Amino acid sequence: MKKLKGGVSLVILGNILYLVYIFFGYSESSFGEFTSGLLLGLSVGISLIGIIMLIIYVSKEK
Repeated sequence: MKKLKGGVSLVILGNILYLVYIFFGYSESSFGEFTSGLLLGLSVGISLIGIIMLIIYVSKEK
């Protein structure tokens, strides 16, 4: 049950970070481009880790 909650939480956090990237990611400065890339990378990475945790939870439940 702990992996299920953790996986769902990570997927939700990844989606929130992606929404932040969409709304605030359009800067023309070098720092703005860096932070938008960082937000995109974190959102994709966190979502993938959450999905992997959910797959592990489902496979162990069967």
